Amino acid sequence: MEKVALIIGHNARSKGALSMIVGSEFSYWKNIAEKVKGEIPELVDIYERKPSTNYIIEMKEVLKELNKNDYKFCLELHFNSSLSLNGKGCECLVYHKNEKAKKLAIDLMARLQTKFKSTVRGNRGLIEVQDSNTRGGYGICNSKDTYILIEPFFGSNIDEALRFSIVKDVVELFVNFIVDTVKEV
Repeated sequence: MEKVALIIGHNARSKGALSMIVGSEFSYWKNIAEKVKGEIPELVDIYERKPSTNYIIEMKEVLKELNKNDYKFCLELHFNSSLSLNGKGCECLVYHKNEKAKKLAIDLMARLQTKFKSTVRGNRGLIEVQDSNTRGGYGICNSKDTYILIEPFFGSNIDEALRFSIVKDVVELFVNFIVDTVKEV
């Protein structure tokens, strides 16, 4: 049976963006990923960056383990933040030549629109990464499997963060997305 890899954005050394509503990216996504795995353990593996001296060293270790397996796709979990507090919407980073990643990302963002009334940002919500030096591009460009980095909301936007603070709704969205996409041939 095919599986999906969930990569928790950030870690205990570098906790990522901080939201007054949902906490840090790291703690938020660690909780969500564990609950998703609890619902569908046979379909999900979770990866977490072990704290080291820098991001590249941490990601090399994650990818070394990740690339030992074959995944339907990999999903790196993040959320955005903005100093203006007005930032809003969802977006996904994908490899610019990976049509499967684009299709999966567009499907996920459509689900976010339906369930959370999310706005899709920019180019259909897609940020097309061309190399691993692009912010967020290291996993995308160094994974052997289809890899998507998601930013489904702005933690600094109180309205968006409140919608995504209902953990059971977020878990349900990801469980359904994973189950539906793993079933696809």
